[in-house]
Amino acid sequence: MVIYVDVLFVVNFFITYLLLFATSFLAKSEMKQYRAIIASLAGGLYSLVIICDKLNFLISTLGKIAVSILIVFIAFGFKRFTVFLKNFFVFYFSNLIFLGVIYAVYMYFSPNGVTVKNSSVYFNITATQLVLSAFGAYIVTFIIIKITNRTLAKGEIYSLSIFTDDKEYKLFAFADSGNKLKEPFSDYPVIIVDKSKIPEKCERLIPCQTVSGEGMLKAFKPDKVIISSSKNKIELTKVYVAFSEVKSKSFSAILSNELINI
Repeated sequence: MVIYVDVLFVVNFFITYLLLFATSFLAKSEMKQYRAIIASLAGGLYSLVIICDKLNFLISTLGKIAVSILIVFIAFGFKRFTVFLKNFFVFYFSNLIFLGVIYAVYMYFSPNGVTVKNSSVYFNITATQLVLSAFGAYIVTFIIIKITNRTLAKGEIYSLSIFTDDKEYKLFAFADSGNKLKEPFSDYPVIIVDKSKIPEKCERLIPCQTVSGEGMLKAFKPDKVIISSSKNKIELTKVYVAFSEVKSKSFSAILSNELINI
């Protein structure tokens, strides 16, 4: 079979992108769009090993693991070792499952124009089919994002972006009616964030009630925050961010209902 490099690259670019999106959703890890695109480009380039049998290291198990680590690092960065390890395992096993399904289809049905080699997938299609497939992949991705956003909204889970010191921190947040914290001087509502997610700053000490009694939380005023759901997007500046421990695998910040109802 004649293999066209451009088709090979584009097909595996979209496969890598969709697998990264699945990893982001399953591992509850935020991924910036530009990082996803760069990581998908790396996945597309790696697929070219299908025509390079002499690159023994890259097509070995160790080489595939190394490339997966690189792709995950590009897509999600490195914040904590445990978080990075979780992202890597989810991405790697998503790849194994995907390749297993494709290979099973390939072995049992032997469809014309499909090749699986060196962990790369190739579809022998025309330029028109390639463009239509790319458009279809975009539509599928758009639908998946919409469904994901609706699922998050039903569970009262929101996307939260915190902007401070010319940086953006993206988290998942839970809307809790029990969070009634206010900054005492300004009376601004307070978002509680897991202290392992963003660098701690202390501009204010906010009194709070804990199980063991009264306590104080370090807090700061961000430049702005953006709270997003499937229905709308809210941008706020009159808010404080306080640090604590958020013990949840699904979210790392706690909002007050007052913020959601603005």
